[in-house]
Amino acid sequence: MRRVEFLRLFENENTLRVYFDLERGEVTSFVVQLECLFGDEWKPVVRYDTAHGFAHRDTIHPRKKTEKTEISVRNYKEGLNFAINDLETNWREYRRRYEEWLKK
Repeated sequence: MRRVEFLRLFENENTLRVYFDLERGEVTSFVVQLECLFGDEWKPVVRYDTAHGFAHRDTIHPRKKTEKTEISVRNYKEGLNFAINDLETNWREYRRRYEEWLKK
């Protein structure tokens, strides 16, 4: 098994953290997480992963229980690509929403 890990820094202290495991060219697990700096602390805001045996999105709320939403994909490679694309495209909106939640 081989683990691949990388970070992608977005503007304004926002990072995409990605790691996934490959076995014989197949993705066997993954984590794709948007992390944002609020004050002096990095917070996970949205995470896609394969914990619990299925691909899903965790919407992380600062004061409520994390909301899990299954993503409908054929395999983990498709889920990995979907997650990276979603967070690269929508990270500003996810950060804005989390900032609003922090104010409440």
